Amino acid sequence: MTTLAEELTSGPLAAELAPHIAAGADGVVAAVLNRKDIAAKGSVTSHDIRQYLMLVDLLIAIEASPQPACVAAKRALEVFPIFDLSNPMILGKFTQVLDGLVAETLIPDFTETHKAVILSLADTLISRAEQAGLGHIDHMAVAKALRG
Repeated sequence: MTTLAEELTSGPLAAELAPHIAAGADGVVAAVLNRKDIAAKGSVTSHDIRQYLMLVDLLIAIEASPQPACVAAKRALEVFPIFDLSNPMILGKFTQVLDGLVAETLIPDFTETHKAVILSLADTLISRAEQAGLGHIDHMAVAKALRG
């Protein structure tokens, strides 16, 4: 994890921050670090996945099928009320379940497009401060990091 002082001087936004730091614009520096413009995976609920599958006429077919891929998908939706796709282990297993549905020949309407849409349900934007593990930054934290 990086410190705020390191982030201000050598992080990926250092060049953008430099003129604001020179001007003593601590609030602007904090705003740039808190700007939510970095794509990341978040969470998606089983409810949202089921709702999507119902809207594209796939939920009933998946739930009625005895095929292993469909059974795995049904079980995953029962076991996980929320899929935290920011966790690489959960993302990997969830992707395997969706790949199984894509490959399932008895559910030919479940395509790569459906997989992509379901995965995109967890897409979110985070700030550089969040990405660096710094949480929300305010102007006082910036002032302290720069001037002690």
